[in-house]
This record gives sequence, C-alpha cells and structure tokens, in this order.
Amino acid sequence: MRTDQRASFVEYVTSRGPWMLQVALRLCRDRHNAEDLVQTSQTKLYAHWTKLFAIENLDAYVRTIILRTYIGNQRTGWAKRVDLLPTHEDMPTAEGMDHETRMVLRNAVEGLAPRQRATILMRYYYDMSVEQTAAALDITAGTVKSQTSRGLDTLRTVLEKTEPRAA
Repeated sequence: MRTDQRASFVEYVTSRGPWMLQVALRLCRDRHNAEDLVQTSQTKLYAHWTKLFAIENLDAYVRTIILRTYIGNQRTGWAKRVDLLPTHEDMPTAEGMDHETRMVLRNAVEGLAPRQRATILMRYYYDMSVEQTAAALDITAGTVKSQTSRGLDTLRTVLEKTEPRAA
C-alpha cells in the first residue's frame, strides 16, 4: 500500500472510528466486544482499502463489514466463549425516554437473537429499507422480513410482560 493510501486509511478510521464504535455498541452488549468488533472490521477494511477509492458510500460499506463480522462471530460460537456481562453505561441512550423505559427496551433488544437484533437495529434505528438491510447482511429480503417480524413479536411479548412501576 502506498503512503498516501495508508494516510487516507488512517484519516478515515480516525474520523469515523467513534461512529463505527456506536454501530458496534448497538449490536453488541458491551463496550469490550464492540471494540473487538470494530478492530476486526477495521482490519478487514484495511485489507481492501486500495480497491475502495471508487466506492460511492464508504460508510455503508463499513457498516456492512461490521454487521457481517458480528453475525459471523455469533455463528462461530466465539461470542459464547467470550461473552461478558452487559454494562449499560457503555450503551448509547435513546432520546426522549425515561431511564426505566430505556432500560426495559434495552434489555428486551439485548435478549433478541443476533440476526433479529441486527435486522431490528438496521430497519428501525438506522432507517434502512428491507433491500438495504438484505444487501448489508447478505441475506434475502424475505429473511429480513421474517427476522424483523419475529424480533418485533419477541419484543412485544417481552414488553407486554413488563409492567411499568406505579408512580
């Protein structure tokens, strides 16, 4: 890799690193796993950096790398061997919700299966279409719809069981 290409990679990772961590934090349950996910994704990005100058939306490409790496880690069982307890202070907060509601929703989303969590976050947090989500996760649009539907059903069930505390 040429020096100017290396410098552009360092510049991109430096400027977009916090954003990459936020994407990873929304998928993972703690900061440590999210940081590992970002580091692995950055390594994959570096390996292909010389081919990416013509890419139209680099952030979308990087988000896809993060998502596919996350799903791949869940399949291999690595996450089961290394999973740490969630630290809620590491997770981003939802605007306009009281603390108790945020915690209930966060716990419900954390309880989803990895692919369901990924499709829910992409569809409703990142506001991606079914087709964009399918392309990012390398799955069919039907799978996105079914995983999203199952995830929403699970969330409804969990949230219906959780009664708000009386004031």
